Amino acid sequence: MRSRPVLAFGLFVFSAWVAAAQRPTDPPPAPDSGKLVIRPGGRGVETVPATDPAGRPDPAGRPDPDEKAGFLVIRPGGKGLVTATSQFSVARPPTPSTSPTVPHASTPPTSPTPPTPPTLSTPPTPPTPPTPPAGVLNVPPPAEQPASAGGTADGTDGKPLFDYWFVVGIDGQRAGYVNWTAKQVSRKDKTFAYGVRYLNLTVSRFGSPVTQWAEESTVETDDGQVLITSMRQGLGKDQALALTGTVEGKTLRIKGDGAAAGAGDTPWPGGVVGLVREPYIFQQARLKPGESTTYLSYIPTVNRVVTTTLTFQGEERKALWPNTPERKLLRFLSQPDPIGTVKLPASLTWVDAETYEPLMLEVDFPALGDRLTFLRTTRAAATAPVTRPVELFNAQSIRLDREIPGIHGKTSVVYKVSVPRDDDPTTLFASDSRQVVKNADPQARTFELHVTARHGPDRAAPAEPAPGPEYLGSNFFINWDNDLVKGHAAKAVAALPATASDWDKAVAVERWVKANMKAFEFSQAMATADNVARTLSGDCTEYAMLAAALCRALAIPSRTALGVVYAPGPAGKPYLAYHMWTEVYADKQWLPIDATLGQGGVGPGHIKITHHSWHDERTFAPLLPVLRSLTARPRVEVLKVSP
Repeated sequence: MRSRPVLAFGLFVFSAWVAAAQRPTDPPPAPDSGKLVIRPGGRGVETVPATDPAGRPDPAGRPDPDEKAGFLVIRPGGKGLVTATSQFSVARPPTPSTSPTVPHASTPPTSPTPPTPPTLSTPPTPPTPPTPPAGVLNVPPPAEQPASAGGTADGTDGKPLFDYWFVVGIDGQRAGYVNWTAKQVSRKDKTFAYGVRYLNLTVSRFGSPVTQWAEESTVETDDGQVLITSMRQGLGKDQALALTGTVEGKTLRIKGDGAAAGAGDTPWPGGVVGLVREPYIFQQARLKPGESTTYLSYIPTVNRVVTTTLTFQGEERKALWPNTPERKLLRFLSQPDPIGTVKLPASLTWVDAETYEPLMLEVDFPALGDRLTFLRTTRAAATAPVTRPVELFNAQSIRLDREIPGIHGKTSVVYKVSVPRDDDPTTLFASDSRQVVKNADPQARTFELHVTARHGPDRAAPAEPAPGPEYLGSNFFINWDNDLVKGHAAKAVAALPATASDWDKAVAVERWVKANMKAFEFSQAMATADNVARTLSGDCTEYAMLAAALCRALAIPSRTALGVVYAPGPAGKPYLAYHMWTEVYADKQWLPIDATLGQGGVGPGHIKITHHSWHDERTFAPLLPVLRSLTARPRVEVLKVSP
């Protein structure tokens, strides 16, 4: 993904992909509602407060519980910096529903009411992605930046440093916006810089709109040293993950309360670039054509510091907006280092040749289609409603060459997998007792994947090592240690005899979750198990998390499996859709269950990419192997089917 602006945008969009790659999510809390509070100790999961669109205070006049000394309260349209409470005020974007009509922005007609979302067994014919109307990113040039001399002497309102608005395009079609802003504030004769980046992305999956949001911020010294980081990410209905980090020497101390307590710290080398300093990297690097430099940036959604190589490719004349002349731009190529085995694609940034302000960023991001474009524009144009979301079905599924009727009842399938875009293709999918890689051809980057069904313990299979305590513990996502989850678990096994085995209990959990989830609907991003236990709704991730939590509540070790699952398609062309299910340790074996199907195990149509206990995880890092698979664009053929 690109230079830190682009690298950050690319992995920032990873937050939104988390929801879109699985199933769509509820509309986010309006950017103008609520606030982000950076507390000593953090808050962990916070309930997004409901306020009116104008952000009016509590009508009863109750004091804000966050008005406490030492707290940094980031509120849209708030009081700014108040000495007693240390508040930073950051302008938030308007809600899409109240965004003004923009005559210069292309506004396609409203799409028809989307069809009912599918179940895995009977998916509807995916809609053909519409041909984007010409000029969907035909937005006006950006407005002038705020005067650097703004703000008040005591720093109450802050001195604006920059306020960038980008329209986001996927393969040339409008998909949302990014607001990236920074201010300088003063407190007790000290000045700090505060930067915020907010993403709002709307796409479509199976005709259902998905709106996902994410926000990150940093507090920095005048010379660019990062002091505090924070992030918010939509999870489930009325739920957001909010974490803060404080730099202590060479460690970023991530803090949170409740289920997020004990969030994992991360190494913090010197020189990490924060959100305020990022746009100045291009000018500060002072590169000549062909020269390169490296710098560090922090990606909060995966809690990693990443090294990026920035190369100045030279000058270029280019017209970025309609009815505007070509202008001299400087083009930079960015290549981030891999995160584990996940290679991040190179990308390009164009900056103004005189001001060095970033104007356009492009990155190849197959997980959301192909080419992502971030183009600077005005606030009004950036926040114009997305009336025709980009359909992600083709980007987030793998086509098979032929149908396999009744695959979930078959004993095994041999697939041929071709992975031309990955350097180590045989590790793209997991190898375990149920699926094995054979006949690999390193030159052609192909291999066979032999996948078998598993519907209970295999008495002939060797015992697998006993799992560690992390597979029984209550953690941030699989948080079972509460009355509601325990109550559901008790109901799931109430009809079983006292002599029931762990496998019998796991199957009972699988069937209970399938029977009691209200709908297989696209309304969650990655909700925690206690939230799912309350709403009893969601997509495959919610089914899997809840089943894993119920099993742990019954003292059965569990984990989630991430991969792809067979589903029929139109005109006899099936596909493998990205999916999550559950695995339990019973009879000394790891055994799969899938509560979305409720078949007492899984057939050879489930192909696993990875698994995770979610121990000590408050980010979406466990999903990176799935992102790697999407980026690799594997091709899969069916070689042999055994009944």
